[in-house]
Amino acid sequence: MNNRIIIASIASLAVAVMLAACVKNGDGEALAADEPAAGEKEHAEKEEGHDEDMPRVEIDAAALEAAGVKLAKAGPGLIRETLTLTGRIMLQPSARAEVRAPYQGVVKSVEKNIGDMVARGDILARVESAESLQTYSLKAPIAGTVLERATNVGDVTDGVPLFLIGDLQRLQAELNVVTHDTDRIAAGQTVTILGLDGEARFTGTIASVLPVTDAHSQTLIARVAVELGDVKSLRPGMAIRGDVVVGETEAALVAPADAVQSLEGKQVVFVQEGEALEARPVTLGRSGAGAVEVTGGLEAGEILVAENAFLVKAEIGKGEAEH
Repeated sequence: MNNRIIIASIASLAVAVMLAACVKNGDGEALAADEPAAGEKEHAEKEEGHDEDMPRVEIDAAALEAAGVKLAKAGPGLIRETLTLTGRIMLQPSARAEVRAPYQGVVKSVEKNIGDMVARGDILARVESAESLQTYSLKAPIAGTVLERATNVGDVTDGVPLFLIGDLQRLQAELNVVTHDTDRIAAGQTVTILGLDGEARFTGTIASVLPVTDAHSQTLIARVAVELGDVKSLRPGMAIRGDVVVGETEAALVAPADAVQSLEGKQVVFVQEGEALEARPVTLGRSGAGAVEVTGGLEAGEILVAENAFLVKAEIGKGEAEH
């Protein structure tokens, strides 16, 4: 009797253990069915990030071309560190000449006025010498334009300049270099000169940095020659800024600075996806002259809007407003 009771108890315990194991296995399979494997979960997270509901606009090639929107392939490039300086356009030293009367006398005639073009040797005025009573001519020592005239008929010459002639085809940019930047600026560096009107623009090279501090600005002067025909709208005295390249580094993936726009609180570029341009959030790194490093959100070889991206942003904004 006692043996049968013991055997029955053991049997009951075995059945209970087996049932518990079955229940446990069943629960585990249910949980496994509900939750994806680690690899599948990671893939789903990636897909969810890629399919993020970002704005897009359909491509109309003719409209894009007419608006000046240009596409380019993303790839490696240079990040150029720049230092922005301010300054002015001036005449080159050899392109200006002051004309004085060599002998004191009375001005008998004035042949040229401000704005007149002159060739070398053209007569500017005639003066009667006070000593010899002979009339002699003041001639232009260089070809150029009469920029200043400080005499009239009947005036008595006294050694001061009567005319200033400048060759407007020979200009230079003079950039102000403050004390703490003098070690970063040197002859041979590339500089982009931009007029404050945004129109006049050219790229040149620093020819020299004067070793003497300018008395008025208390800065050193870096000179950049403006070659004939570079920018015809430049004039002496025009205020400018110069972006000097002070360093260059390679980057695995760069985008034009104008390609990056702010949209919905994110930095985005517009990437071609089939027949549409999609706003793609990107992570940015270093920035330089006209380019920015892209460290995430964009792959090499993808086609993006490189110029006038703000027009695509405006089109997206218009579509959302209509919606």
